[in-house]
Amino acid sequence: DVERSRGLGDVYKRQTLELGLHALKAQKYEKALKKLTASAKMGNKEGQYYLAQMYFQGWGTPVNYEEGWLWLSVAMEQKTAEWNRSYRQIKKALPEDYITALQPYVDEYISLYGAKAQDLRCEKRAAIGSNIKEIICEKRYY
Repeated sequence: DVERSRGLGDVYKRQTLELGLHALKAQKYEKALKKLTASAKMGNKEGQYYLAQMYFQGWGTPVNYEEGWLWLSVAMEQKTAEWNRSYRQIKKALPEDYITALQPYVDEYISLYGAKAQDLRCEKRAAIGSNIKEIICEKRYY
């Protein structure tokens, strides 16, 4: 049935992210790159953020500021204090004309992997036990 297959798809997406993050923490960069790329393409904001970090840091891949900026920009539909700090630091470090030149590609990535394209709902809320409101993007359930 449709509801059951949708649930299995969500489990697969979560497992893909978790496997990628586990591999990244264990410095198994080839596996992390593969799993986080898959997760990012499924619209997972956390996968997009950590994939961007892999490209910026050169973990398991040559340093690639362009690819890192594209994935970070898509991930930033979800706004957390940590991600905002990282985004501001990287934006400050990159030349303005470089960021401007990449904007059409950012728009393309958002059209493919962004919240709307992946049917995510982004809403402002506080984490449990916190008063700090952040924007969190999750799969829509009807």
